Amino acid sequence: MLGFDIDDGRLEAVAREYAATPKQVELSQGRALKRTAGTLRRLSSKGLKSELGLRNATALRRRIKDYRVGKGGNALKLWYGANDLPVSAFKGRPQPVTGGVKFGSTMIHGAFFARLGGRRLVMQRHGSKRWQIGEATLPVADRMMIYLEDEVFVDIDSIYFKHFLAEVRARTILGVG
Repeated sequence: MLGFDIDDGRLEAVAREYAATPKQVELSQGRALKRTAGTLRRLSSKGLKSELGLRNATALRRRIKDYRVGKGGNALKLWYGANDLPVSAFKGRPQPVTGGVKFGSTMIHGAFFARLGGRRLVMQRHGSKRWQIGEATLPVADRMMIYLEDEVFVDIDSIYFKHFLAEVRARTILGVG
């Protein structure tokens, strides 16, 4: 779990500069937090799509959730589902080889092709019973976490401050909210 602390001194300086009331500052912080979560979701789904080589970002969007936590909802928790993704979510064409299926540089032992709903899927047996088969999956957790830590979460302070500044300006100068 990664934790980030926002510099209260910078926030108070902006509040003094725009002569914001404590209520306006509180509302601006909540809205800035919500907007920061949306920005992080957008940056991470767009970046992970290209990093992992996915066909589309739908599988990722379902796996990114944000929660408001703490008293007054002044903290944010981002949850990323890092379970293995099915082979059909990735770009590329699997090739049948002896002993399984090869997808890119990954060999999936014991996998086979099957038509399901008009789609050609890479399936794999998960047990010894008759119907214990499912789509083959590829691990993404390590690559996902490395990308998020190195590319997305490094700018979280500047993203939050930019949103906070815009919110304070809108509430004080323009009278929004």
